[in-house]
Amino acid sequence: MCTVLSLFIANHLLWSKTLSMGSILLKEDRYKTIKFTKGKLAIKNGEYVLASPFKDEQLNWAKNFDIAELGGVNDIHVTHNLLNKNKVFGIKYRLGYDWMPAFYYYISGVNGKFADWLYLNKNTTILNPNGPYLHCKKNGYDWCKDFYYDYGDKNLFAQRVSGLMSNIKSKGFSGVFFDWASGGFILSKEYKSMRKTFEKRHPKKNYFKLVGKFYKTLKKRGIFIVTNQAFRKEKYLLRYVTYDMTESYITTDIDKKLRIQLVGKGWINSIKVTNYFPIYKNSKSLKDSLYFIDLLTSFKQKYKKYGFKNFIYLNYIAPEYERVYASASLYRTKKPKNAIYFSYAMGKLTNNLVYAELSTDRKLERDKIYFYDLGKPFGDNYIRFDALKESYVRFYHNGFVLASNANKKSLFLKLTSNFIPKNKKIYDAYNNIWLQSKNNTLVIKLEYKKDSFSKKNLPLGRVFLYNQN
Repeated sequence: MCTVLSLFIANHLLWSKTLSMGSILLKEDRYKTIKFTKGKLAIKNGEYVLASPFKDEQLNWAKNFDIAELGGVNDIHVTHNLLNKNKVFGIKYRLGYDWMPAFYYYISGVNGKFADWLYLNKNTTILNPNGPYLHCKKNGYDWCKDFYYDYGDKNLFAQRVSGLMSNIKSKGFSGVFFDWASGGFILSKEYKSMRKTFEKRHPKKNYFKLVGKFYKTLKKRGIFIVTNQAFRKEKYLLRYVTYDMTESYITTDIDKKLRIQLVGKGWINSIKVTNYFPIYKNSKSLKDSLYFIDLLTSFKQKYKKYGFKNFIYLNYIAPEYERVYASASLYRTKKPKNAIYFSYAMGKLTNNLVYAELSTDRKLERDKIYFYDLGKPFGDNYIRFDALKESYVRFYHNGFVLASNANKKSLFLKLTSNFIPKNKKIYDAYNNIWLQSKNNTLVIKLEYKKDSFSKKNLPLGRVFLYNQN
C-alpha cells in the first residue's frame, strides 16, 4: 500500500496548523463522574454504510444512513422491485457497485446485453480480448473471464456511459461506487500486455485522463460518484468525484493462527483479529496512519473548489474474544467496541466520514456512535497534547474526539482549552457516563483495553459529547 502511495507523495506538503491546549496527568482522586439522567445529545443520520440488498437485517441498519452501497449496479438480481420491497428509497444516496476498469463475462450462464455487445466487439472494445484473465484466475473463479474496457474506443466509452445511466435509473440508484477507481492496475507488471494494447491503439491518449473524462461525463449527468482510492491518481480524478474511499488506513483485520474452541463453531485453527497499525509490517505508531491521513487532508483542501467533499475511511475490524470459562480455551465473540471507537476517533481527527466493517459477523459492527452529531469542527486541524506520547484531540461544536497510542495503565487526564465549554455536562460515549467541566477544563479517564490473546495494551479512541439542554 505505502509503496504505491510513495509514487505520488513527492511535491505535496502536509496540511497542518498547530493549536494550543493544556494537558496534565492527575491522580485518580481528581476524576469525578456525576449522576445525570436528563441529558440530551445532538443526533443525526449515519454517514456511510455498505449493505447486501438480499439481507433484511443489513438493509434495516442501512436505512439509518445518508449514503449506502446496496449491491451491484449491473447485477440482474438487484431490481427496482427488490429495493422498493425493502423500503430503502428513503436513503438519500443509494449507490450501486461497479468495477470501473473491467467486468466479468460468464462462461456459462446469462450475460447482459452490454456484456454480449462487448464480447461481440471485443477486438476493439476490450484490452485483453484473448486473455489473460488475471483476476478470475487469481481468485480461483472458474465461471468467468475478466475483460478490461478500452476507454480510448469512442463506441465503448459511449456505451459504457449509457449502459450505466440506464441501470442506475431502472434500478432506482442515485449514484455509483466505483471499485479500482484510479485505474492504477494498468501500471502493474502483470497487466503489461493490456497497457501495451492501449498504447498501440491510442499512442496519443492518456489512460488516466480517459478515466477522469468518464467520471466527468457521469457527473455532468447528475450521477453521485463515490470512488475507491481515486486519490492514487488525484490530479486526474478527484475534481470529478464527490467522495473517495480509503481502506484499512486506521485498522484492518488479519488472520492469526491460534487453536481455540469458539462458541457455535467448535475447534478452529485460525481467527480474525484487529490490527491497529496497518500501514507497515513493523508499524507501532499512530503517526504512520496520521501521515497518510494528513496527506489525504491536503488533497481534500486542494479539490474542494471542484466539488470534492470528503474522504470515507472504511476500516476492517475483527470481533473481540471473551473467554467463557477461566480454565478452558472456549471463547465467544463480542462487539469490538474499542476498535469501533478507535477507528471513528482517528477518522474524525480530520473530519472524515468513517465506518468500521466486521466481515465475519456484520451485526457486531453496529454501534450508535455513528448517529451522534459532532457538528462543525473548530480550528484547522487536530491538536497533539503534551501530557501523553502520541495522543491527539479534535474539537467540534457539539463535542470532541480523542485518540491515543497504547499505555500500560489507566490514566487520568486534565484537558484545558477554550474549545471546552464552561461548566458543562459532558457525556463519555464509550463508558456511558457523564462528567462535569469546570471553567474550560475537563478531567477524563483513559482506560486501555488489552488484546484478548497477547495481553498487550491497545490504542484507544474516545468520543465526548456536550449536553444540549
